[in-house]
Amino acid sequence: VFNSQVFLSGFVHCDPHPGNCLIRRSKRGTPEMVLVDHGLYKRLNNDFRIKYAELWKSLMMADLQGIKVACAGLGVKKMYPLFAAMLTARPYDEIIERSKTGSLSNPSSVSQESQADRAVIRGYAKQFLGEIFALLGVLPPQMLLLLKMNDCLRHIDMALDSPTNTLVIAGKYASRAVYEHRIQSSESSLATSRRLKLWLDYIKVIIRIHVHDVGVWILSR
Repeated sequence: VFNSQVFLSGFVHCDPHPGNCLIRRSKRGTPEMVLVDHGLYKRLNNDFRIKYAELWKSLMMADLQGIKVACAGLGVKKMYPLFAAMLTARPYDEIIERSKTGSLSNPSSVSQESQADRAVIRGYAKQFLGEIFALLGVLPPQMLLLLKMNDCLRHIDMALDSPTNTLVIAGKYASRAVYEHRIQSSESSLATSRRLKLWLDYIKVIIRIHVHDVGVWILSR
């Protein structure tokens, strides 16, 4: 729900603490989410939304050059590894390892070893506290509310002991946003072959996500 808001609509509820996220039974008998307390919404400008989507797509795909370029577009240059770690709550070294294996996730992210990774992140926070404050000073103001939103969602995941891979979920919506933007921004002049290539590139990403999800489901059985 929240990644759809961030990457597709650009109109984001930035205060998703448990008291603002209710579940009720719909008329069809299925669970339905209801968001309440609409005092902290943020409308993202389109340029920022696409740059942020390009960053999350690159994070999911472990595209190191793409991460660097997308971070630069958001005003983050030398400190982009730290920024990536802040967004994903994962060590940047993990992204480097995934860039070598081609995996969308690290097996330790769904195992007890994730406790060790959280300890690494806490170590980063202590070691690079000054750099973190400097980084927050150069980020676009709308990013700060998204960081707050991400922290709230991450806290809910941890409290519920959720196995959800937030990196893959965010990457899926980000990939769709990037694809739709590239199609729409040059629709009139884009050759059919180019549109087909963009579509095939997007489908490859979606297939990789589905294969990943099936693999995680099989391993969890």
